Amino acid sequence: MKRLYFLLLLLLPVSLLAQSKISSPTALWPELQLSTTIGEDGILFIRNQYRINTDSRYNDLKQAGVLSNFERIEFSVGYEHTLSEHWRGGGIFRYAAENFPSSQFYSLFLRHNGNLKSLYFNKQLLFEYVNQEEMDAFGNFRLSAELGKRLPLKNKFITPSLSYEALLLSEFNKDEDDTDEKRTVDRTRLRLSLNYEVTDRFRINPYFMRQTDRYYVQVPPEYDEDGQLLKDGYTTKRNNITPIVGLELKYSFGATPETASITY
Repeated sequence: MKRLYFLLLLLLPVSLLAQSKISSPTALWPELQLSTTIGEDGILFIRNQYRINTDSRYNDLKQAGVLSNFERIEFSVGYEHTLSEHWRGGGIFRYAAENFPSSQFYSLFLRHNGNLKSLYFNKQLLFEYVNQEEMDAFGNFRLSAELGKRLPLKNKFITPSLSYEALLLSEFNKDEDDTDEKRTVDRTRLRLSLNYEVTDRFRINPYFMRQTDRYYVQVPPEYDEDGQLLKDGYTTKRNNITPIVGLELKYSFGATPETASITY
């Protein structure tokens, strides 16, 4: 399993170098998370995330009012269970509201925590069933890996970490007549975080993330002023890169989550 994630971390960023790239405006993602322990081995958590684009033209959740300042609002509820010293699993439901479409995500995840020398090394496999407004449902897989270290800072702790996630399209519920070209890796996220433990229960986690959406585009043929064909049209790969600045505020009732937890 470790070899799989090393290949994911090393090979996927290299594969992006040969692609054409465009850039989108920077997005701001503030989020509030609350979690509570359930028994000795369970954690129940809820999240409320707001997505704001620095280009106000994209903030179109509603035509007017407070919601017109947001591109998307997302609500999540989930449960995580400690299976053993190194394994955790659980499920998450997410609802995302935006101008179009609204979406529901039903996810199951399996998470492994280990070490790479003095760093913690977390790996996660998540399957996601996506039901979107007026569209066919589909499924995908998310593979992620995270390296970090919890460090003392006076009487507090900070945890810098680096994570990488790849969203893989699956054949689940795919129409056999669908001939559109799709790339196996639909999206990647490279994230640098700094988790600061203000108290035993309250944590602040600012982060910077580079999100890359990967797809095919049709380039039309080129003609001269007399209508003579100069260059045939073709299909090419395109990477749309979005810088994201996020801030997570996390409060825990009961035991404080460890770095191995998805809620840390």
